[in-house]
Amino acid sequence: MSMKKAHIESNDSDRLFSSEKVDAILAGAMQEFLTNGYAATTMDRVTAAAGVSKTTVYSYFQDKEGLFAALIEKLAQEKCFLVHNGEFLQGEPRIVLRRLATNILDQIEQEPEFLSLIRLIIGESGRFPLLAKTFVYNIDKQALQRLSQYFTEHSELKLPDPEVAARIFMGTVVHFIIIQYMLHSQDILPMERDRLIDNLINLITINLSQTTSTNQYSGTRQKSPRRRRTTSGKFQMDYSSEPKQLRSIRLTDTAWEQLAELAEKNNLTRSEMIEIFAREGFSSNRTHS
Repeated sequence: MSMKKAHIESNDSDRLFSSEKVDAILAGAMQEFLTNGYAATTMDRVTAAAGVSKTTVYSYFQDKEGLFAALIEKLAQEKCFLVHNGEFLQGEPRIVLRRLATNILDQIEQEPEFLSLIRLIIGESGRFPLLAKTFVYNIDKQALQRLSQYFTEHSELKLPDPEVAARIFMGTVVHFIIIQYMLHSQDILPMERDRLIDNLINLITINLSQTTSTNQYSGTRQKSPRRRRTTSGKFQMDYSSEPKQLRSIRLTDTAWEQLAELAEKNNLTRSEMIEIFAREGFSSNRTHS
């Protein structure tokens, strides 16, 4: 083996060993922070929990504050990976948003350690506001920025303020986590998670259901049940922007007027008259009481 190759393999081994040491230190720090709280945790305790020397700990982290920040950054990479993964945000908005909300709640339910850390940060935020800011910067801010960007890119949602929409979405999920999992209020304010997710998604995507729909048989836009009239009483066209070939297959204004008159004469709505025509056919002598 050449000296150069041996040197490269030695560096790779050192990097692997260093990574394992860092992981051990962070795991020990997590254990101590959750067990004793931030204030009572010392670097000596972390050293003992990690099973490494104090020199090793200080060679990677200068102080407890830096160690805690590194722990939050590591969690951000693990927990927010899916938000930053382009493939995770691919698909129809309703599917993507359901995937996102479900993933967040699954993490909370399946990883109680993460929930305990959030509880610790909130509890210590009064005395150590920098801890809370570190968490918000690395996790909340990153998630909100990515979600706001997603809403901005999907103009079909017609959200007036994507940044506010991102806060509404994430805020609803976070409030659910606080009430259900942190404040133990499932029996006081019961709410099924699927019900919450369904209605949250409906709220964010409501404009999708209000956009122009397509008739599966004719390929034309469904006409509004109530059409405006001009001052002379004639119906106004609501399809001026459509291609001519689509416009030509619509009922004419005259036909709509006649249908309205016939419906009024028989004390029916236009929809009811259309249903009768479709079911029984048209007869000029037909009367309806």
